[in-house]
Amino acid sequence: MSETDKVIATLKRVLDPETSVDIVTERMVYGYTANELVTEIWMSFMSSTPVCSFCKAIAWSLIDKISDRIVEELQRKGYRNVRVVDALNPKIYYRST
Repeated sequence: MSETDKVIATLKRVLDPETSVDIVTERMVYGYTANELVTEIWMSFMSSTPVCSFCKAIAWSLIDKISDRIVEELQRKGYRNVRVVDALNPKIYYRST
């Protein structure tokens, strides 16, 4: 299994808690980089982030849950220094270990 296949298969184990569909199928994963120093998962939560302020608070809760699961699953597969990064603004890290 190639490195790409391994990362994608691992990310497919992470489900959106709202829809129970994996984040790869939902097209939330924009891309990734993995090397011996760091693994970065580039995410786009734009389509799942609503406009109203109260809804955004709920959306942040979901983003936290998804980000935690990404880190958990990748670490389980042996990846270290995992970062979940905003695809549109790489200065924003949702999670970093």
